[in-house]
Amino acid sequence: MTGRNLILQRIVGALYILAGIGKFFPQLESVEGRLDDASEANQGTVISGFVDWLDGHPTGVMWFVAVAMVAAGVALLWNRRGLVIAALYGQLLMLVMFVIILVSSVPQILVMDAAFFAAAIYLLYRYHSSPGGRFAAPSGPTREAR
Repeated sequence: MTGRNLILQRIVGALYILAGIGKFFPQLESVEGRLDDASEANQGTVISGFVDWLDGHPTGVMWFVAVAMVAAGVALLWNRRGLVIAALYGQLLMLVMFVIILVSSVPQILVMDAAFFAAAIYLLYRYHSSPGGRFAAPSGPTREAR
């Protein structure tokens, strides 16, 4: 495995943490405003009831998304195989949900989330194809040296 994979993983992790923290600052991204727009844009669609429900609970949605994004970012920075894989699969699911809910009101979400989706797929591929399942050796003494 190359160090470039670990660098990508850490960049994505840091971006998830920043995006999660950003959910608490409506000046950066208003979750309530996004949900209002999504609710309006999805009227009459199959998902309108679900989106309306989300729109009725913007604070809960903000907390859920923020905590999920920060937790995923921390897992990616921590670089423990099981946590990283769980975080990447969780983020893929969340990205798909974001696109389904928001694409009608924020079409540019396809570009931004496509980049994160591609990074997650690439990192998962590298994890599943690497013998040790990690991008870099852990710091500290090896098991044999202890």
